Amino acid sequence: MSAMQSFEAGFSVDVDNLDQTRWSEACQRFADYNIYQTWGYETARNGESNVSHLLLKNDGRVVAAVQARIARIPLLRFGMAYILSGPVWRQRGCTTDVEVFRKAVRVVRAEYVERRGLAVRLIPQVGESEKGEFRRILEEEGYVYEPHGRRSRTIVLDLSPSLDELHDGMHPKWRYHLKKARKLNMESVDGEDDSFFEQFESIYAEMIDRKRLTGMTDVGKCRKIQKALIPEERMRVFLCKEEGELCAGGICSALGDTGLYLFGATSNRGTKNCGSYLVHWNMVEWVKSRGCRWYDLNGINPEKNPGGYRFKSRLAGAHGKDVRFAGQFDASPNTLIQLLVKVADLARAELRRSRERITQLCR
Repeated sequence: MSAMQSFEAGFSVDVDNLDQTRWSEACQRFADYNIYQTWGYETARNGESNVSHLLLKNDGRVVAAVQARIARIPLLRFGMAYILSGPVWRQRGCTTDVEVFRKAVRVVRAEYVERRGLAVRLIPQVGESEKGEFRRILEEEGYVYEPHGRRSRTIVLDLSPSLDELHDGMHPKWRYHLKKARKLNMESVDGEDDSFFEQFESIYAEMIDRKRLTGMTDVGKCRKIQKALIPEERMRVFLCKEEGELCAGGICSALGDTGLYLFGATSNRGTKNCGSYLVHWNMVEWVKSRGCRWYDLNGINPEKNPGGYRFKSRLAGAHGKDVRFAGQFDASPNTLIQLLVKVADLARAELRRSRERITQLCR
């Protein structure tokens, strides 16, 4: 365990010196807390020994938190701290101070790059403003923007209007399909226990096979993550059935001030009865009931997936906004490790393409 470390005047850093309960209590105060920064998410996927937790404090008060996955290649003496959707730093009910973000990414670099000799890959959950404010801060703090790295674009639904206003703000065709689904009197159920995830997996697999998709995320990992989360942080599964047969489902999370759509699926039958529209509306209602201010529809790509973009943009309608995130930023202790990171990225990309080709040949 690392002891409390001094940082700058009035600031201190607490590294790997807390448990899951204390981590959750510290993070619950942040509006940008999200599923990817929960203790359960990374420890379930990678093991507790491969995860690091850092708290930045100002006069003893936590002002930012960072969870990093640590990956090492022993023979090469090379390692990386991978930070997804972190740091969390936007205090609930407080005016946003970007200097807190600056100090958070500065201490990340000091701890993982300078002290531990690791490369850092940071994918922060911050939108890119016209002035490039966050990119400027990151580059001033020694991070390098990776133009070919992960850079997400999504649609965010403003949940501050009433449910009636959100309904009226949808695209007319989205409302039409929702009305059609409601007329069928389908059964809607939702829950958090393992049986809901098991049911969802069955139609998710059916959808993957029907659409002949490759490279999709293993939704089965959600079950393992769910068991590792504390009750207040658990995901929720929404299912829709027609005449007792499962036809559509979705998984979402609601932490901080933003709900996040994670997965969705339809069975072959569900493509005909508009069950997915009912599922998505039920998720909107739940996220809003949890006190969230926003609902992130988790990624759009109008060029590669025009159907998905159309579905999400029409759901959000008049109350949605197109958001681009700042992207991926790397920091390395020296040029050799920087080169090793680039070689590893190329090898990983080629392996992914090879797996996709093999999958296609086996169909």
